[in-house]
Amino acid sequence: MTNAGITVSWGMKPQDWFAIAEIVERAGVPAMVAFARATIRTTREPVRFATFFLRTGWKGLPPAARAVPSQPAAGPAPHCGHPDCDPVTRTRETEDDRGIRSLTRCPACNPNAQRGHAA
Repeated sequence: MTNAGITVSWGMKPQDWFAIAEIVERAGVPAMVAFARATIRTTREPVRFATFFLRTGWKGLPPAARAVPSQPAAGPAPHCGHPDCDPVTRTRETEDDRGIRSLTRCPACNPNAQRGHAA
């Protein structure tokens, strides 16, 4: 609320805090701030206490829309089956021109491997 330019006292009774916690869970902070902004524009007296918003409308805010994922969460890619790729670590042992061996991420199945990005 302070970031939105609304400075009020938050001194209130424990039951009011419980009510606010329930409203935050159900409706969300953005809806509460939007309601407070609209209320401040239309009220004649300055609002000094957050309980004013609680009593005048926060309790009646509708539930926030929940984002529904368009696709199920993707799990790790299956093991690529390459003979040099370890199925647990998804790394390959490679050897450079000087004969130095090192482990590198498998470009086919390691979830942290650098892959090309679409433009």
